Amino acid sequence: MNYHEFGNPDQPTVLCLHGLGGNGLYSFGELIPYLCKDFHVIILDNPGHGKTAPLPKEEDYLFSNLAAWVDQVVDRIIDGPFYIMGHSWGADIALHYTRFYPDNVAGLILLDGAFTFPHNQPEMSFDYAYTGWNDYMDRSIFNSEKEIFEEYRIYARQWDIQKERYAASLFTKTPDGKFELIVSKFSVLAIVKAFFKEPFREAYPFIKAPTLLIHAAHPKSLEQARIEGVRQLSEHIENLSVQSLENAMHMIQWDEPEMTSHSIIQWLNKK
Repeated sequence: MNYHEFGNPDQPTVLCLHGLGGNGLYSFGELIPYLCKDFHVIILDNPGHGKTAPLPKEEDYLFSNLAAWVDQVVDRIIDGPFYIMGHSWGADIALHYTRFYPDNVAGLILLDGAFTFPHNQPEMSFDYAYTGWNDYMDRSIFNSEKEIFEEYRIYARQWDIQKERYAASLFTKTPDGKFELIVSKFSVLAIVKAFFKEPFREAYPFIKAPTLLIHAAHPKSLEQARIEGVRQLSEHIENLSVQSLENAMHMIQWDEPEMTSHSIIQWLNKK
């Protein structure tokens, strides 16, 4: 298991969980300069991603089992209650962790995840999602880092050399000189199945911790899914704060790192 640690351990701890296909620094590197001044920040590489070993069985990637994996990590590196923050897939892990280990969580932060995909997106059937990710893994083999950057720049409203480093860190070089994702197709497809087997909305009634959702406003095609997701969250989570970032896409922490950090810090300082 690999993780990165920033800030003063005497400050409140924020545990960060990244999205599908990514790694810890890829997802949260832009936020570190802002958060580490006032908080103890721990950023995990989730199983099968970055420098953390993959899990052997498909069912290991169920959110209930990933929550147990995170708890084993927490036992080794964190003392006392902490804040847990996840982006995209990582938000779903954080949500389910909060469900199963509520005494450990001082607050839950969801970054554009755990409220729309897949169940509030009518087009996102299991076959559609599974086939889409299967095809994505098959085509995510590149001849050069330049090709990687051209592919990944569409995920950010502004592109720079630091984001090139983040994108390059997701890949490993094969013996024939090509670049392929570090995460395996087996892990990715197991995770896609987990989204359908353990829906995020089933966890909502068990969430008692203060919760912050920060979500993107783009693309507009997801607006109805967002409205429905926020409605479902609001029905079950009494202490819920929601913020929309108008100039951000899914990688909100890339597009609006200062605004995202400001919202997180302001919310944390109220706790």
